[in-house]
Amino acid sequence: MGTEKELPTLRGEQLYIPFVGAIIERETGDGKTQVLIQVREKESDKIYSGSIEIPGGKLSAFEDIYETVRREVKEESGLTVTFIGGEDKRIDCPNKGDISTLIQPFCVTQMKNGPFIGIIFLCKAVGEPILVTAETKDAKWIDIEELKKIINESPERVYTAFLAPLRKYLDIPR
Repeated sequence: MGTEKELPTLRGEQLYIPFVGAIIERETGDGKTQVLIQVREKESDKIYSGSIEIPGGKLSAFEDIYETVRREVKEESGLTVTFIGGEDKRIDCPNKGDISTLIQPFCVTQMKNGPFIGIIFLCKAVGEPILVTAETKDAKWIDIEELKKIINESPERVYTAFLAPLRKYLDIPR
């Protein structure tokens, strides 16, 4: 297989790591749609540092998935999430002292070579993007036509975990 990846294990079984992603959109005064993008900047990820991405990150144990989306967006972009698509369709089913929650994300994505599986949401947010965080830089709004051009002409510029969800969002055939 070549290089071995460090994977989390539970009772000896290797597992994927779940994460969330937020496709944050806004309408401009002239009726155009823009999406927030940022540049991935992680010391621990030499392969993808410098790639374009959307805000996202790992779920903390016992954290509500919608709170994870809000937290990650705030940490990585400085924006405050005001809407998460599907959150209003949430169904909590309590049983035996626990709760199973039905969520309806925009899509789910899997990095086939591991170790990540992502749950992607469409969102709206307020505030001004911050330019530098501990894991990202250059957060900015981009017209969807410009993002389509990047994905069509230079897909290698996009963090792989978010490439398929962005293609789906932009309705770009494979």
